[in-house]
Amino acid sequence: MSKTGERMSGNLLELKNISKSFGSNQVLFGVNFELRQGEVHAIIGENGAGKSTLMNVVAGLLQPDSGEIIIGGESVRINNPFDARKKGIGFVHQEIALCADVTAAQNIFMSRTAIQAFAKPFMDYKRQSEEAREILRGLGSANIDPDACVANLSISSQQVVEIAKALSDSCEILILDEPTASLTETETNALYRIMRRLTLQGIGIIYISHRMSEIFEHCDRVSVLRDGCMISRYTVAEAGLQQLVNDMAGREVTTIYPKKSGKLEYRGNNPLLSAENLADANKRFSDVSFKLYKGEILGFSGLVGSGRSEVMQGIVGLRRLKRGKVIFEENDITGMTPQAIFSNGLLYMTEDRKESGLFLGMNIANNIPSTHLDLITSDGIINANRERELALRMIEELSVRTLGIAQNAMDLSGGNQQKLLIAKLLAKKPRAVILDEPTRGIDVAAKAEIHQLLRRLVTEDIGVIIISSELNEITGMCDRVAVMREGSLVGEVVGDDVNSNRIMYFASGAFKLDDAGGSAANMRASA
Repeated sequence: MSKTGERMSGNLLELKNISKSFGSNQVLFGVNFELRQGEVHAIIGENGAGKSTLMNVVAGLLQPDSGEIIIGGESVRINNPFDARKKGIGFVHQEIALCADVTAAQNIFMSRTAIQAFAKPFMDYKRQSEEAREILRGLGSANIDPDACVANLSISSQQVVEIAKALSDSCEILILDEPTASLTETETNALYRIMRRLTLQGIGIIYISHRMSEIFEHCDRVSVLRDGCMISRYTVAEAGLQQLVNDMAGREVTTIYPKKSGKLEYRGNNPLLSAENLADANKRFSDVSFKLYKGEILGFSGLVGSGRSEVMQGIVGLRRLKRGKVIFEENDITGMTPQAIFSNGLLYMTEDRKESGLFLGMNIANNIPSTHLDLITSDGIINANRERELALRMIEELSVRTLGIAQNAMDLSGGNQQKLLIAKLLAKKPRAVILDEPTRGIDVAAKAEIHQLLRRLVTEDIGVIIISSELNEITGMCDRVAVMREGSLVGEVVGDDVNSNRIMYFASGAFKLDDAGGSAANMRASA
């Protein structure tokens, strides 16, 4: 019995000796892989290991240089994505790829509509809606209105529509690329239920994720790619976390989370950053007070929508404050522009690297100093040598995997884009940093590198605030954790109390301040 139901026999998909190069750069080296009926088979690896390239070959977006693709025991050639869909392959990308201005039903049947348009120029929208409703009901998502405009649906509902779109073409092989990256816990659990339904129908799922807990809880087998080679394959029952991490990295990664200092003496010093009774004009948060000290990592936790990011945006001037005061290094910075705040040494890293973090059409050398031009200019003129030296130093420090500093940001893998975003932040040598989802889309070995870097920062008396949806990251990294719920700071946990149970105790609202015990008392004392 697998996690997803009774095991079915037979391979849906086999890849034999798949190789692929881009010019002189070979990215896949004779990769072998198989997917069985009714299983969830994870593919993991460091950023740049070749996962996306391999899946793009399966989905017809790329043609392999050599090797064989076998579907249902028959050798096939997949010429393009439309051809892949005809062969029963569905691909749900990490970035939602729907047409936002039309309905869910129209999106679900878009490929079929394109074919039938010549034969039947008049669309039967009523029948289309009814068929879409049946597919959504089969996914356990009957609450999604097939006639609703996609732009008005939640991210999780849009993802369900993506899956329904794949299933509308008689999908037997479903590829899910980082499917939970933008989902809340409730939405994530709904996705897992859909996966179980699909595997019970014999559909095989290829699951790509950097969240190791998902692999162990919801996958049957796991394959490890490293530098374009298939290194190992395990049943999840026999796999160990440390072995998987070592296989991905090609070396022994001794610790994922660095040892905490274990010292709280800094709390007796003057705070580096102090927020007093903050509230924003849009009522996303109110009466939020906290302090950040030199040499500590302060975590901000809470369910998605709790107001974590909004508070930090208010602190750095990206969101208008209705009331409250922000003191940084004993200076009142309330109401300053973001540029002035950043120039003073308090830096903020957005959670959305593509929309507001990086200039995707610019190269690496241009991106790193883009918000700190004083680092590379003299009298308003850019010094190309300084720009080059800065870029080379930062990509080495952050281990950004790139073809060179002239490579465009859009051509990097998602994880390496995230590393570039952090490099851009740290190039200024800040006094305090606020990082919103600092390791989103980064593999486990790369996460360990980022975590080590953040712990090094606090040894230099830099204050660090981490906002993260990953409880393991919050508990593994943070000296203190402030917990948000519905726009209010409702609790603080410190030292040995920093654990997932205690954090969720506050985040879920399953408590009363009068009987919450020591953590609530800590929260009141620190506010």
